[in-house]
Amino acid sequence: MSTPSPSDVGRLVHLGIGNFARAHTLHNTEVAGGWSVVAFTGRSAAMAEALNAQGGKYGLIVRGAEKDEVSIVEVIDEVFPASDVEALVRLLADPFTAVVTLTITEKGYAAGSDPATSAPARIALGLKARREAGVSEPIALVSCDNLTGNGEVLRRAVLAELDEETSVWFADHVDVVSSMVDRITPSADEKAADTVLAQTGLADSVPVVTEPFSEWVIEDRFRGRRPEWEKAGVQLTDDIEVHELRKLRLLNGAHTLMAYAGQVAGVQRVDEAIGHREVRALVEQLWAEARDTLPLPAEELDAYTAALEERFRNPRLADNLIRIAADGSVKLPVRALPVIAELGGPDKAPGEVAAVAAWTAWVTDRVAGGQEVQDPKSEQIAAAAAVQDDVERVTALLALLEVPAGDPLVTAVVAEEKRLPRP
Repeated sequence: MSTPSPSDVGRLVHLGIGNFARAHTLHNTEVAGGWSVVAFTGRSAAMAEALNAQGGKYGLIVRGAEKDEVSIVEVIDEVFPASDVEALVRLLADPFTAVVTLTITEKGYAAGSDPATSAPARIALGLKARREAGVSEPIALVSCDNLTGNGEVLRRAVLAELDEETSVWFADHVDVVSSMVDRITPSADEKAADTVLAQTGLADSVPVVTEPFSEWVIEDRFRGRRPEWEKAGVQLTDDIEVHELRKLRLLNGAHTLMAYAGQVAGVQRVDEAIGHREVRALVEQLWAEARDTLPLPAEELDAYTAALEERFRNPRLADNLIRIAADGSVKLPVRALPVIAELGGPDKAPGEVAAVAAWTAWVTDRVAGGQEVQDPKSEQIAAAAAVQDDVERVTALLALLEVPAGDPLVTAVVAEEKRLPRP
C-alpha cells in the first residue's frame, strides 16, 4: 500500500487513554506529525479532567538505567470521559476523523451491548452515524491491546453491535487493523511530577513514566489516511501474527510468571523478580518452552530475550508486580495455556505450568490474607481460592480458565505449587 503524503493529515480518536497509550500510541502519533488527537477515558473521567486542565499536555519520562529523559507530549486537542457517547458519535461521523485507536484492555472487548459501558457498542453507534452522514472515505479501527489477533477480536466485537444496514456498509468503509505493541509503562512514582517540573517547567498532575524500549508493529491494511508512523520507527507488515506471538509468549508470558511467582517468593518489583535466582530459573524455563513454538531464527530469539532481560533488570523503572498481576483469568488462557497445548501437555511445559501454579498460589494467598484480587472474575476466584482441599481448590480455580476437571494440568499445578519459591 502507498505511504500517505505529509498532506494526508486527519484526526485520530483514541479510546482508553491511560499511561500506556500516552507513552506509546499517542507519543508515536506526535512524532509522526500533523495529526490531531481527541481521546476518551476508560472507566474514570479523572484523566479527562486532568489533561484538559493542562491543555492536553503531559510529561513523558523515559527512565533509563542511569538517567531520565523528559519531553512534553502536546498531540492531544481534547479529552472526553467515556460516558460522553454523543461526543464520540459526532467525531466518528466527521470525515476528518480517519483513524480510531484503542487501549481498552483485554476485557473491554467483551463488555456487552450497553454503550455506557462498552467501547465496541459506542463505536457501532459512531459508525452508524458516519454511514448516515454519507462519509465515503474508509475509517480504520486499530487495536493496541495485548491480544493475539486483536484486530479480529475488535472486528467481531463491533460487528456484533451493528444494525443490518451498517453491517452491509462496514466492509467497504471500515478497515480493522491488528497491531503488536510493546513498551513497559509502570505507574508514575510520587517524584515523577517534580521531575517533569524541574526539566520542562510544566506543572503536570498526570506524568507518564516509561522505558527507553518501544516497539509497534501494525498490519499494513489501510485504505484511507493514517499518520506517518514510520517516522517514529513503527513497522508496517503484511504478517503480524509471528510478531504478536513472539511478544505475547516471551515478554507477556514472562511478565505473568514473574507477577505471581515473584510475589509468592516475597518480592514486589520486576527487577527484584528477575534478580531472584529461583524466579529467574522459572523465567528461563518458560522462555525455552515458548521459543519452541515460535517459527523464528534462534539468533533473533536470543537477541529478543537478551533485550527482555536488560529491560526487566532496569532498577530505575521499578515496575510493580501487583500492577502486572491484574486480570490473570483473562491473561493465562492466551499466554500460558496455548503453549502447554502446543507442546503436548503439562509434562512437556513445566515453565508454563509454573506460571499457572504461581497464579493459583498467589490468589490463594491473597484471599487467605483478606486482600483483593483485581480480576473480572474476582468473586469467583475468592470463592474457589477459599476451598480447603488442594485438588478441589485448584480444580475450581482452573475451571475459571476453562480447564475441565480431571485435566492433567490440575495435578501438575497442585504439585508445582509446592515447589514454588517462598520467602
